[in-house]
Amino acid sequence: MEILAFPYAYGSKNIYYELKNELGSRFGLHPFDYPAHGTRLDEKALRSISAIVDDAYEQIKEFISVPYCLLGYSMGGIVTFELYQKLMRENQPLPEHIFILASKELNWKYENYEYENFGLEEIKKVLREKNGTSEEILAENELIELISPAVKADSIALRDYSCDADKTIPVKCKITIIRGSKEINIEHCKESWERYLKRECEYIIVNGDHFFLFNEGKDMTKKIANIISDKLSAIRR
Repeated sequence: MEILAFPYAYGSKNIYYELKNELGSRFGLHPFDYPAHGTRLDEKALRSISAIVDDAYEQIKEFISVPYCLLGYSMGGIVTFELYQKLMRENQPLPEHIFILASKELNWKYENYEYENFGLEEIKKVLREKNGTSEEILAENELIELISPAVKADSIALRDYSCDADKTIPVKCKITIIRGSKEINIEHCKESWERYLKRECEYIIVNGDHFFLFNEGKDMTKKIANIISDKLSAIRR
């Protein structure tokens, strides 16, 4: 079974390298880059979740004729949810399972900054506040300039995103949501997500901050891989 995976804001598909290796031959993890990210750096950045989802829909078409599942990390979780909604509207084959990692609730209000006008130092500040970029990388001005369009676009997409729970299509497959114990304001995460999913979900708390999959070492990667494998193995039975 293919696991079609989408990264967090500002990230590329390479974030899933260790998880892909840990899953090994059990399940094939196929991650995607958004435009202006990673292998698609020369493409125009997309400034709305809906545009990102439309692009993701085109990217996965060749993979959904066989059993598959969706996985998203942080912003990738939002993309995954909205992609499922689009697949339903377009009467396309649906995933067997959805995994949403480190994703805030769909009604979360992001910072209302004018990212369109941000300069290099303000971009660095955004990356530093997200705590996912090392100081060594932040010191590389040419690199930060290179990724600035993606940082701005993703920030704008999250800032402007909204979702009406009254209009969402109920999710038919099982959902596993995983959050880090040190993430902020996760007390009502499960119930909030379920309002939009319109079904119960499995909610797992693991040790770590927002980047638990990447900051907690190989044991965490193995733990997440095992969770995924257990859920998908149950489908195969």
